[in-house]
Amino acid sequence: MNTTLVTCYYKLHKSKHTHEEYNKWINNLISNLRTNIVIYTSSYHYEYIDEICSKNKNLNYKIIIKEIDNFNIVKNHPDIWENQEQIDPNKRCGRGKGCYIIWNSKFDLIKETIEMNPFNSDNYIWNDIGNVRDSNIIPYLTQYPNGNNISNNKIDIVVINGFKNDNQMFFQDEVHFSGSMFGGSKEILLEIHKLYYLYFNMYLRKGLFIGCDQQIISSVFLRNRDKFNCIIPNNTIDPWFHLYVHYS
Repeated sequence: MNTTLVTCYYKLHKSKHTHEEYNKWINNLISNLRTNIVIYTSSYHYEYIDEICSKNKNLNYKIIIKEIDNFNIVKNHPDIWENQEQIDPNKRCGRGKGCYIIWNSKFDLIKETIEMNPFNSDNYIWNDIGNVRDSNIIPYLTQYPNGNNISNNKIDIVVINGFKNDNQMFFQDEVHFSGSMFGGSKEILLEIHKLYYLYFNMYLRKGLFIGCDQQIISSVFLRNRDKFNCIIPNNTIDPWFHLYVHYS
């Protein structure tokens, strides 16, 4: 089945890595793909992304200019981000409100792409643009993604750590899934979209930190296990990016 990758690039004031590192990793990904990809970015970075994409003749790509201020969660929640920085339990890692906004917009950007459907796709994958950090990943990219390995009625996502309490409702500063990559049919991703923002708003009403999407995904999973295909990494590559192996 036809598949579209969805990703984004925004150069942030506060980030976990340098622009030079991201530039290398972005080129690692884009230069080796043979698939469809939609990339959201700012008007300022359009030419930068277009230059990288245009060099790969095996890539079908569409770049969409969308400023961060126009993301749904910014328009719907304009006043929460400074406080989120204050209550971040792990701000020492270098992340900030720009990261929080992007991480929590993944499902919105997937939904927007599904509705646009520029490549007439049935399956969609969220793929962080800067996660090809290991040269061992590159050989997988020419076969990635193999549509036969994408679930039809579940979201495919990699498990990083198991759960100690299956009745837990909310999560703070603990990680169970890799939010860097996940995929499935458009139908299941639209279902998860609704659930994700339902729990996002529940976290906000509780006054909890919502900056890390992986914790909200954990809440969705524990009450909707039937909608998840949990993938156990085999240590072929960094487990956070194991979907490159699973989807190849």
